[in-house]
Amino acid sequence: MRVASAQGDYAVEPFAEIGTLAGALAALPHPFVVVDERVWARYAGALAPLAAMRRHVMPATEAEKTLHGVERVLLALQAAGGDKRTTVIAIGGGIIQDVATLSAHLWYRGVPYVYVPTTLLAMADSCIGAKCAVNLGAFKNQIGTFQSPRRVLVCERFVETLPADDVRSAYGEIVKLAVIDSAAAFERVRDDVDDGGFCGPARSAHVWSSLETKRRIIEIDEHERGPRRILNYGHTFGHALEAVTKNEVPHGLAVAWGVDVANFVAVRRGVLAAFVYDAVHAFLARRFAHALRAPYDAAAIVAAMSRDKKASAGSVALILAHGFGDVRVVPIPLDAQLEADVGRYIASDDIFARERR
Repeated sequence: MRVASAQGDYAVEPFAEIGTLAGALAALPHPFVVVDERVWARYAGALAPLAAMRRHVMPATEAEKTLHGVERVLLALQAAGGDKRTTVIAIGGGIIQDVATLSAHLWYRGVPYVYVPTTLLAMADSCIGAKCAVNLGAFKNQIGTFQSPRRVLVCERFVETLPADDVRSAYGEIVKLAVIDSAAAFERVRDDVDDGGFCGPARSAHVWSSLETKRRIIEIDEHERGPRRILNYGHTFGHALEAVTKNEVPHGLAVAWGVDVANFVAVRRGVLAAFVYDAVHAFLARRFAHALRAPYDAAAIVAAMSRDKKASAGSVALILAHGFGDVRVVPIPLDAQLEADVGRYIASDDIFARERR
């Protein structure tokens, strides 16, 4: 797959084996590797061609997805003798991608980077689009930029050792993109997962169809000034839940929850037919239920939404579905009505079972 970018087109390249992928990376000029510590520990053998490369091994945590984490990468790059010729190689999931991409953007005012996604969520969604962001204090994704990769190298072998919840989390983004695309795309994902589970034979097809949906949107609006904003569908509510629960819920599951809340609000506002909500809700409730110990309520969710980067002057730009294949940006006041809508959802339709202590 080729992705058009104002910063230079790039390819998303599939590899059958991790060893073959590592060989391709070993041929890159002046490499510096930023890699998830768990990936490096688990795949040291398959990644042996990279063993002699300069590298920074880091934990993939929200605490590391900060300016301090970026500084640690840059100091490691400086100590390794990096220069303007350096190619940064990012190996890991979305957190590694964000930190490494921003580091590459800042080093000598920008050096090329190559991305190797090792989580299903990154393979199916974040690996294309050129966005990167890190957290600032309690606020998620407040500092970032647009920086396209030179190449994206995808090997689905990495998925074989992911925890089940990580795979399920990725499907939160896959479902989001399917609803954005069409009824047929949603029904295909729903039926495939119901028939074969999250690791069924259709998983690879879901990765590439999700990327194709996202590619069509980002090529129209790479810098998120218009249509690309619909890719935040489910994220405003999802990010609020992540903030309130201190990231207890995996990101993709938070997005699935956010999609369901957004659809519930859309029905209450009269812009989404109930049968569309019912179809998506039934699937999400069946496949994405998640027990959370951290308490949350509507007041806390709306308060967290008020600190979202899409909030301004007492309202927030919500992404609301008006139907399958018809998702729009709708300014919604952060008021008592929104809090009441979220409260009704939590009381009656919440797909997450909560264990309160």
